[in-house]
Amino acid sequence: MAKKKRKSASKSVAADQKNPDSSDRVKNAAKKRKKEQTSDQPSLAQLLKKQRGVAADTPAPPIWKDKLGRAFLTPDDDQNAFDECLKTSFKGFYFDIPSSLPQTIHQTFDLCFEGLERGGLFLYDVVQPGKKKLTQTSVTRTLVGDPGSTYKYLGLRLFSHPWVDVDANGNALHLDKSKQLGSSLERLGYSSRTASALIAMGRVNKDLTDRSMQKLRQHVSAKPVGSADFNLTLVNKMESVSAKRDLKREVACNMGKTSVGWHRDSGLKDFSSIAVYQKQKSQGSNTSKPFGVALRAMDGGAGGPLPSVPALMAPLPSGSLYYMLDDFNHNHEHAVIAGDDGVRYSSTHRVAREGQGTWQYIRDKIQNFQSTESMFDWSVGKVDDPTLSPKKRKQKLVSRLRNQEALLSEIEFEWLRQWFVQGHKHAKLHPYWHDPIKVLIKSFCALEEATVQIIKLLKEALKRGETETEDLCETLFDVLIESFTERNNKRKEWARRYKDPIFRDLAENERPFACPCLDRVAKEESDDLLSPDLELSIRVLRELRSAFVSSDEQGEGMDDAKDDKSKLKKDKKKKTKKSTLTNKEKKKVASNWN
Repeated sequence: MAKKKRKSASKSVAADQKNPDSSDRVKNAAKKRKKEQTSDQPSLAQLLKKQRGVAADTPAPPIWKDKLGRAFLTPDDDQNAFDECLKTSFKGFYFDIPSSLPQTIHQTFDLCFEGLERGGLFLYDVVQPGKKKLTQTSVTRTLVGDPGSTYKYLGLRLFSHPWVDVDANGNALHLDKSKQLGSSLERLGYSSRTASALIAMGRVNKDLTDRSMQKLRQHVSAKPVGSADFNLTLVNKMESVSAKRDLKREVACNMGKTSVGWHRDSGLKDFSSIAVYQKQKSQGSNTSKPFGVALRAMDGGAGGPLPSVPALMAPLPSGSLYYMLDDFNHNHEHAVIAGDDGVRYSSTHRVAREGQGTWQYIRDKIQNFQSTESMFDWSVGKVDDPTLSPKKRKQKLVSRLRNQEALLSEIEFEWLRQWFVQGHKHAKLHPYWHDPIKVLIKSFCALEEATVQIIKLLKEALKRGETETEDLCETLFDVLIESFTERNNKRKEWARRYKDPIFRDLAENERPFACPCLDRVAKEESDDLLSPDLELSIRVLRELRSAFVSSDEQGEGMDDAKDDKSKLKKDKKKKTKKSTLTNKEKKKVASNWN
């Protein structure tokens, strides 16, 4: 393995020797272009942060006080008061009635909802609000959006279904011929009807983006204005009070039972707009109370409800499209009040933060990490860069190991655990993600094998007594001990989550299932992989660290203590105990932290 690495490294050196300045020129040119682009053309997010701050800084909306002191208003009770309050304290909330929308929008959403329903894509989520008790959502939902996108809320990552065709790498593939649309999704495993519904959702998303941008131009004067370039939609299916008896009551204003309680939508780009199309299928009489959208003003982006402003309850008709523009989601909360009968579908189009939540992000991060592998020869614990000083080489080795362990934890807790906790049924319904999950499992195993090789290297170096001649240092032990400790604590949290009683009431295929690389049984243990329980590995690393530090300090202070054997023995015992601690732990002990 080491020979291959050295060979690939030598090829790179040979290529540089032919044109020694070429690689540096390319790197410098790239850096210069990036710097020019950054300075001349700041992104929308940078402009918004500079000129308008962040979501938490958003001020409270203007106050409208109700002379009668009512807790909430509806247009049926007092149209004038409702309109005045909406205009004053709820600026940013607008809606289009069904007759004002093109018939094609209604038809397309009908096709989408029916296709998603027939495909069985609506599922309940088991979430963990405030990292406390697990609870099941009262609505079923599914996520549709840009290929590889996800949406994390209340401790659960939702994996999206793509709304465009995709290539072999999971990226968007824009086909020219309409008859080919959805063909790649069918090859993945989606039915023809479901694939058509997903493609249609992507198409109507563009219409909602255009309409939202028009509303922003009409109603929002703040500059710069937030984005309405929607990259995903969370599609909800809500049942009525008559069908779902365990819905919670809205207690703040006594509006009735809620399908979705008070909340701000999270995980979105600051100042981004939200567009929601809703469809209600009633099974009762025309006198039945419909589903309603409730709104309440908040005391700024980080504050609680404003008690002086009454809440609003808008019983929007089926086929309405409503908008929460720009900063409305920052200083307002919304809820859905359940109707008396029927079903409500809603498609909530959002601008999610891409950041660390896409398949492309984690895939490229793994590839970039692997692309620099040839610089490190872990068979002897060296950095293959003779231009660096010994100190810089040690720092580079530590940085490499720290990044490796961080990547392992990210793959495990942000991706694999989030996938396998949702059950076989969820996995079967998300064929786009089958290959990415396989890649993540393979990458995790490769990274863990590399970690095992590093531990073996440290053991061998201690046996040979060659720690001073290699790019090794005690910080390598610290990185491993701290990373393993943090990972082991998180594994215990996930183990408790997997065993939560809530899963007993679910169907077998909706319960968490084993991940091949994380939930190995004893007979599957390998010398190239770590035990799932890292306690033993942590103890071994502490012992190795102590031996490593002792080998570096051997002989120091021996002359001063050779006449006092008892003192030497006592000092040695104290040093041994202290050297098992990482430098961070030593500082904690020295500061008397608990």
